[in-house]
Amino acid sequence: SIPNTLMAAKTTTTASMQINLNSSDPLPSVNAFDASNADSYNKKGSVTVFDRQGNAHDMSVYFVKTGDNNWQVYTQDSSDPNSIAKTATTLEFNANGTLVDGAMANNIATGAINGAD
Repeated sequence: SIPNTLMAAKTTTTASMQINLNSSDPLPSVNAFDASNADSYNKKGSVTVFDRQGNAHDMSVYFVKTGDNNWQVYTQDSSDPNSIAKTATTLEFNANGTLVDGAMANNIATGAINGAD
């Protein structure tokens, strides 16, 4: 038989995405990151996350090239324009394009998910 009770909502604690960052990309023409200005970042992706009430949110992930083999990553809950993570996560790659050991430990800082409280 199939249970007819509701499952408890569960907040997303981990997510993954695959994205290719082009090492030959130029630095953005706008120095200060601004999610509303595509000239301030190189690439944007998204991943679906869930708040503690079980509501889905698209988490935008922005990649900003800051130098040779170095990138910063910012996140934003698309339902809350003020939710950009206050601190960027830094990614560092070696000459072969592999993440340098310990570089960010695969954890990206995020702001709070709208509706999570």
